[in-house]
Amino acid sequence: MKATLLAAMLMLVTACSTTDLMQQRIETQMAAPDRHEFDLRRDAARKPYEMFRFMQLETGMTALDVGAYAGYTSEMLSAAVGPRGKVYLHNTENVLHNYADGYYDRTVKERLANNRLPNTELHLAEYDDIGLTGSVDFAFIGNLLHDFYYRDGVPATMRFLTSIKNALKPGGVLGVMDHVGGKRMPNGRLHRMEPELARQLLQDAGYIVEAESSMFANEEDDHTMMVYNEAIYLQTDRFLIRARKPESTPL
Repeated sequence: MKATLLAAMLMLVTACSTTDLMQQRIETQMAAPDRHEFDLRRDAARKPYEMFRFMQLETGMTALDVGAYAGYTSEMLSAAVGPRGKVYLHNTENVLHNYADGYYDRTVKERLANNRLPNTELHLAEYDDIGLTGSVDFAFIGNLLHDFYYRDGVPATMRFLTSIKNALKPGGVLGVMDHVGGKRMPNGRLHRMEPELARQLLQDAGYIVEAESSMFANEEDDHTMMVYNEAIYLQTDRFLIRARKPESTPL
């Protein structure tokens, strides 16, 4: 009994130490003098350490930032997984070269220049064919799922979610964050989504919806404004879902 208790205590101490080191690495990266100006106003809104802890991200994991755009989350993931980990900053050619007058392309190049994030690489692939089959421990979709559903429809959304699931290892985690939409609201135009809809899409794509966090909740957001409206920008009411790829595929 004593040996079992001692082993459990050692495991807890190790887990706490790893968590503390992850937080330290993230905070150090936040304070980096060469950090991109795009990132600075996002730290309080994104809460990267708290989010990764909820997602059960661990040091040394392989992480995929899906539709990373300028790469804020990729840089935070780089710090979180540490030098033994790996991060794929995913974008499509279309996003990099045709969105925002090339802003994302320029920003990603600056972010990765001179081996600045040595454990991170740009991964160019279409959303429905991400690749990386069975090699990813953790994937993240930030404020993007609504676009697929309202712009591209259910079949395209299923292909997108299935492509990510194929990249995940059995038991791997997919984190989904998005802006909360209200019932009977024009959520597509507002760039929002009902949490219930996101959960259903994940389940239909074969994920196990494991947990949901309220860390990004904001009761002052009444869900009527476009998320890019300066009155609510970076302060929207958002849901955060942890979903998991099953360990085995049902027969």
